[in-house]
Amino acid sequence: MKATIIKSGVIFLMLAMTTLFAGGCGQQAADRGESADGTDVSHDDHSGWWCIEHGVPEEVCSLCSAKAAKECKAKGDWCEEHNRAESQCFQCDPSRAEKFDKLYQAKFGKEPPKLTE
Repeated sequence: MKATIIKSGVIFLMLAMTTLFAGGCGQQAADRGESADGTDVSHDDHSGWWCIEHGVPEEVCSLCSAKAAKECKAKGDWCEEHNRAESQCFQCDPSRAEKFDKLYQAKFGKEPPKLTE
C-alpha cells in the first residue's frame, strides 16, 4: 500500500515537471521583444537584435552595453551632456535616428518601434 502511494507521488511529480518544462512560462516571445501575436513590445533583458528603449541595434547600444560605451568613448564618439554615444544622441540631434531607422527597415521591412525612453 505504502509503495503504491510513493509510486503515485513520483508519477505525479514527473508529470508535473514534464508539463512545466514542455509548456514553459509563456515569456519566450516577450523575451525576444515581441508579444505572442508577433507585435513588438518593450523588453528588459535585451536579448533581441533591436534595443527598443534606445532605438539602435542592441550590440552597439551605448546605454545598455558597457563594451559599446567604452568603444565609443575610445573613438571620441561621446556626448558628455547625455552620457551616451554622440552618434546615438537623438536628444542633441534627432536626425541621427534616421541612420538607425534605416537599418531596422532594411532588416524587418517596416518602421522601427517607437522609442520607450
